[in-house]
Amino acid sequence: MTIRTRLTLRFTGLVSAILALAFACLYAFCSYFISSDFYRRLERKADTVGEFLIHQRMSPQLLGQFSRLRKDQLPAQKIAVYDGKNSPVFITNEQIPLAVSTKVLDEIRSRKNRKFRQGAAFVTGIQYATANGQYIVLASAENRYGDQFLLRMLGVLIGLFGGIVGIVAFSGWLYAGEALRPMQRMEQQLNHIFPNTLPERLPVSTENDEISRLSITINRLLDRIDESFRLQRMFVANVSHELKNPLTQISSQLEVALLNRRESTTYQETIRSVLDDVHELSTLTRELLQLSQVNQESAVGLLTDSVRLDEVVWDVWEDVSETNPHYDVIVHFEELPDDFNQVTVPGNTALLRTALKNLTENACKFSSDGNALIQVSFSKTAVRISIQNVGSPIPADELPYIFEPFYRGRQTAEVRGNGVGLSLVKRIVQLHQGTITVTSDEGQPTVFQLELVREFSR
Repeated sequence: MTIRTRLTLRFTGLVSAILALAFACLYAFCSYFISSDFYRRLERKADTVGEFLIHQRMSPQLLGQFSRLRKDQLPAQKIAVYDGKNSPVFITNEQIPLAVSTKVLDEIRSRKNRKFRQGAAFVTGIQYATANGQYIVLASAENRYGDQFLLRMLGVLIGLFGGIVGIVAFSGWLYAGEALRPMQRMEQQLNHIFPNTLPERLPVSTENDEISRLSITINRLLDRIDESFRLQRMFVANVSHELKNPLTQISSQLEVALLNRRESTTYQETIRSVLDDVHELSTLTRELLQLSQVNQESAVGLLTDSVRLDEVVWDVWEDVSETNPHYDVIVHFEELPDDFNQVTVPGNTALLRTALKNLTENACKFSSDGNALIQVSFSKTAVRISIQNVGSPIPADELPYIFEPFYRGRQTAEVRGNGVGLSLVKRIVQLHQGTITVTSDEGQPTVFQLELVREFSR
């Protein structure tokens, strides 16, 4: 069922319920008013007969003749008077049946007045107390004109109800269509957006309504998708370029080696060079695999450890020192907290070790003396790690791009690498809900600052 149909049915149902309640109340009020008015007329007739017959002591024959001569007779009108022994002393229109039990008569005596229905007839009973005893006067008649009015009124109300409900349903269908027309236009425009037309955006109206806010949200989503496609295209292009160079070198060296018979030492040099290129390919493949695996969707399955950062820092120091004897890493801890829980953060030990190792190796690699300084400080809410080195500063125009995959600045172009390390570091830090910043000025050390939270936010 479409939204338009549901809105129409709900709107029609609501209006129908309100209309039915209003018409029912109107009909009930009219019925009550007509019945009350008819009972009052019967009560006046009963009072008249009781006054003449009981108080004025008019003879029953004369009263009956007088009643027949009156022109204000009601349809099927009948008046009966009963004495204290429930015996009838006066009855008009004896051919009209009116069976009243002694129980009802006794109830009228106790209550002095009673109104009730008997079949189609309305009946009013009144008690008259005299010195000679208690009398009961019953007046009954059929309210044919009132019943006909109510019947016609019921037909009119049913007709009005059906007509109004039909108009409301038709109007609701039109209004729902008008309200949903912007959604239909959005659907048509979104159906025409493909990867080659991602720059297209939905128009946003000046009115600050739900449709305009939805359009803004969808446009932001399209911006993120467009950026994702752009990064993917750049990623593929860079990967192709990075893979092409070592593969071309391997192919060229092997082809040259096969052109002529050479000395064994020449073959050994060629094999070493090819092994270096293969090692570079293996490193690139491993880093690309890590980069593809580290994403926000895998956070639930990856971040299950309670990581002691002091141990991770010492492991990184040991790994970097063993990898290259020319690198010198200095570790400095600020005052360690008494509570060892403050040196731990939730996360993944292997990923954090990879991030710190990449930053430390980069610091040593681009340092003027091969030295790097790791400083660690602790607080109640976070752990801060800074890795700094002394060397040529990173140009200010390159700082916004150093965390982009495969980006290599002017200073890094001459150093072996593939530009994946810093991108992987940033993704690991973001996965741990942390932040990473870098400062690099002339005459000052280059500092990479990490801040890792001690509790993840929900």
